[in-house]
Amino acid sequence: MWTQKQLVDDLTDIGLPAGSTVLVHASLDAIGPVDGGAETLVAAFQEVLGAEGTLLVPTFTLELETHVSSDAPLTPAQTNGSGSDDPLNPGPILRSSSGSDQVGFAEAVRRRPDAFRSEHPALSFAAIGHDAEALISHGPFHYPLGSDSPLARLHQRNGWILLIGVGHTDNISFHLAEIWASVPYVHRTAPMKSITGEETTMLGSPGCPAGFAKIEPLLRQGRILHRRYIGNAESQLMRQQQAVSMAIAMLQGNPSALLCDDESCRVCAMARRMTSEQILDPI
Repeated sequence: MWTQKQLVDDLTDIGLPAGSTVLVHASLDAIGPVDGGAETLVAAFQEVLGAEGTLLVPTFTLELETHVSSDAPLTPAQTNGSGSDDPLNPGPILRSSSGSDQVGFAEAVRRRPDAFRSEHPALSFAAIGHDAEALISHGPFHYPLGSDSPLARLHQRNGWILLIGVGHTDNISFHLAEIWASVPYVHRTAPMKSITGEETTMLGSPGCPAGFAKIEPLLRQGRILHRRYIGNAESQLMRQQQAVSMAIAMLQGNPSALLCDDESCRVCAMARRMTSEQILDPI
């Protein structure tokens, strides 16, 4: 069973600096049994990051509908949608499945009394540490993973991404790269429904992330990745700025470069259609 000290040693060994800001995607199942569970992993991050560091996690949810209420906090919901044939509105919000173990780690962060959580009804973040409030406050409703998002604020701080036991299909910073590369399909919309039944629409709904795995060979060739084990989990640490810049260059050369190759994926099929037709910004 992994102890806090062992996790601290592993986080240090992979190169996570004290005082840094880091976005973490973690699979507790991949790490193996941890004495104290997710809370121990959070405590290990706090010990490594120190008083000047900040830990950021996505707190997305994976249900069918999104309920938007004027009351906070909100419980978001999303799914892989089959939706309509309108490329700008292919259906419910699409996000990669983080898995119950990863949600457990994010929940351990979110539930801390010193945690701050952004108020987006579908794509929220939680953070603890020195810059937590500044990192997640005033996030945009439209394009929630774009230029005014916590991802962009992480980029401004030259922060880190750490994947623990998960791959780049969970690396949501590549959605930021899609927006900054201005690929046509980032202008997708997603329907939302309020508790009172009122319908609304969000612009800039993120699409299928399955194709994000395609960038890993380039990240390895560019020596952007620090690869070690945290517990039993193969893990990758990278500067977000470097990873996003690599993805932008890839997309500028081929706007469809990070779409998946699954012929049954309606979302990526629509994205390719939007790219080939060069559907312009609807705003």
